[in-house]
Amino acid sequence: MRRRKHHPASAHLIHAFDSPARIAADGPRTLVRGKGAYVWDSEGRKLLDGLSSLWNVSIGHGRPEVARAVAKQARRLAFAPTLLGFSSEPAQQLARRIARWTPRGLDHILFTSGGSESNESVIRLARLYWKLRGDENKTRFIALSGAYHGSSTGAATLTGLDKFHQYYEPLMPGVSRIPRAHCYRCELGLQFPDCRIACASALEGAIEKIGADKIAAFIAEPVQGVGGVVVPPAGYFERIREICDQHRILLVVDEVITGFGRTGKKFGIEHWKAIPDMLVFAKGVSSGYVPLGGVAMQDEIYRTLVDAGDDFALSHGFTYSGHPVACAAGLATLDVLEKDELVTRAARLGRRLAKRLERLRRHRIVGDIRSIGMMAAIELVRDKESRRPFAPSQRMPERVRDAALERGIIIRASGDNVVICPPLVIEESDLDRMIDAIDDAIGALTF
Repeated sequence: MRRRKHHPASAHLIHAFDSPARIAADGPRTLVRGKGAYVWDSEGRKLLDGLSSLWNVSIGHGRPEVARAVAKQARRLAFAPTLLGFSSEPAQQLARRIARWTPRGLDHILFTSGGSESNESVIRLARLYWKLRGDENKTRFIALSGAYHGSSTGAATLTGLDKFHQYYEPLMPGVSRIPRAHCYRCELGLQFPDCRIACASALEGAIEKIGADKIAAFIAEPVQGVGGVVVPPAGYFERIREICDQHRILLVVDEVITGFGRTGKKFGIEHWKAIPDMLVFAKGVSSGYVPLGGVAMQDEIYRTLVDAGDDFALSHGFTYSGHPVACAAGLATLDVLEKDELVTRAARLGRRLAKRLERLRRHRIVGDIRSIGMMAAIELVRDKESRRPFAPSQRMPERVRDAALERGIIIRASGDNVVICPPLVIEESDLDRMIDAIDDAIGALTF
């Protein structure tokens, strides 16, 4: 077989979440600098970053406060572990700050380097918790269809998207799935509110089938991101919390995308009156400046680890857990979020975003629009009345994405949706320009 000639930018560097063949031939778009809600590529083109790079650069590019904090910490102490009895001041300070941000009782923080590591940690911590409490058989997990929890083996098994499973089997055993709360495409064929949130009650059915004595935790994103910005209805997580309490099952919320102001509240779960047992975070905690993530846990879980005694060691963690430079970036990010009141700003701009998006419903291929705070999805359909989606081969979301990029706007194609998630610092005029460009991109398509 004759080998393809590689584009110089991909001759050695592997680029994920895209076609290796296409990237090898055409190369990636190389970004070289950023400022606020904009980035520039190697050809000098200015692009509005309508995806916050990868859902994460919430405070915008080029913040000098974060750069200074990172440089200062690197000069003072480049690295210290939070393993083997060592620690660092930035890690301790950031854990204390995050505990003030999280919902009530989530006061204990285990740091990681990102979302996948955090969800791998949830798997191990949940199993550990139940074993220390004498419930040896509580090892299984229940997750949602359409969920995204990461691409490492355990996290990808929790993920409910087929493309993360195909070619990678066998997956981690012990994961079951229930329908997500997707009212536009209800997997139970029901309608809200007459359904009485049957998708939440489906958790009870799964527990009865599996056995509560075998289930460690239920995990869900407050709002599914990669799955298409799917926002559960009022009462959903309250019902989930009630079921988990009834059957002694941990409730874990994955706030990797929704945390630190993205939805107009500090954490997405705060849109419901339900407090989880563990909360997963990443992305927005450092605004993408340095890799950082973690798990916040309730005091009861932490106390179980402490009460295990001096002979017990927590044999879980990562070399870069609580990296002092990453934590310095996290502290500076929280400073910006608080000083510039970006959570409140996200709520205000989110209302403008939702209002401006509504006009896109006039397009015959726009089936649904979903948004909360500063994240939104536009679902594309072949037929509005039947809600029939386009065939994957038609690549309609990708065509909208590419047309938007031609107009200077970065968005994402995800399943049947185009997804937008701009930085929380975006100006109103740029927000309007982004929607106008997407509107124009959709209108220009033929099929």
